[in-house]
Amino acid sequence: MVGFPPPNKASLGIHDLGFRFFFTMTCLLGAFGLYAQTTTLSFLHGGVVRTAQVYVPPATQPSDSLPLVLVLHGFTQSGTTMLNSTGFNALAQQYRAVIAYPNGVNNGWNTQSGMPGASTADDVGYLLALADSIRLRWGTRYHRLYSCGFSAGGFMSYRLACERPDRFEAIASVAGTMSNAAFAACLGPPLQPAYRVRLMHIHGTSDAVVSYNGGNGNVSADQCVQAWVSRSLCPSSPVIIAWPNTNTADGSTVEQNTYAPCAPLGPSGSATSVIPGGVVFLKVQGGGHTWPGNAAPLFGLGNVNQDIAASARIMDFFLGGAATHLNENLESILPSSLSWQETLRVLQESSNQGDGLWDLWGRPCDPRQLHQRQIYWTRVSGIVRKWYVSN
Repeated sequence: MVGFPPPNKASLGIHDLGFRFFFTMTCLLGAFGLYAQTTTLSFLHGGVVRTAQVYVPPATQPSDSLPLVLVLHGFTQSGTTMLNSTGFNALAQQYRAVIAYPNGVNNGWNTQSGMPGASTADDVGYLLALADSIRLRWGTRYHRLYSCGFSAGGFMSYRLACERPDRFEAIASVAGTMSNAAFAACLGPPLQPAYRVRLMHIHGTSDAVVSYNGGNGNVSADQCVQAWVSRSLCPSSPVIIAWPNTNTADGSTVEQNTYAPCAPLGPSGSATSVIPGGVVFLKVQGGGHTWPGNAAPLFGLGNVNQDIAASARIMDFFLGGAATHLNENLESILPSSLSWQETLRVLQESSNQGDGLWDLWGRPCDPRQLHQRQIYWTRVSGIVRKWYVSN
């Protein structure tokens, strides 16, 4: 599913002084339009120096307006753990996304657990400030944010989705649920105006750290998923498929439960008001407190499923086919009298900040430089349409 933030004017050949100033400033960071692939950001937030490593795909320019994915570590881990163990950097090149690996205070996150010694840092504020810093430096999108995490990082991703659905389009939690306090705070309707967030939850039924069935101050995996299904106004019955058991030695199998289509992600009048949500629950039968597909030693505890790769499933859900297949009938939702060629002509002449053209991955496109057999999205005078260009 493609999100629709305010379009980047440069992609349509419309330049203003603010954009030129920003572009000039970014050139001071390195070669013209080209960035170092991994950068460490450090700044003071809430009286604490916070750090994160950021991976930017080669040849990224500010006019690309790439989406940003936050990858949050588990308790006792670090951003470097996730960077070295999950393979998101390679996927970032495939999906054209910027990846950030933040560090929690004392290797933890404020999950509202209430446990003695747990972090009390303003992590929601920090992660939003980090996203804004990355946007200022690399031109990532304001609204098109994603967060995923392992264990405590999954808990934290849920907090972001509950508290800032206006900024996050989708989250994924691996072996992480919600504390009772966070769950209670999130039970109400979405913030007004009503924004919703797509969810992927991955959890092992034999997780001995964050129990699949809940307890120790946490709700169960099923409670999280069903609450999100209700919150997102999804169908009550999922489509269930069993992933092939390609590795019979890992002691686990995967059942996928998909609830879709759900209510639109944005309120009436917003760019995402016609984009349906979705909830995907990957139930790892016999899986432990682990990250499926991960071969790194000492990363988790218990059986590591090798039938799926969690990182690849998450990125596909965020930015790939799993995100777009729910929207195949979008054209019928928003009829338009304009043909494809007429739409392109309007976009070439438009000075409306809300108009734009994007490819399947949400990257802004020049209407004069398109490819055959590709999917594109347009927005003209508030009308959003999906097109398949066959010739």
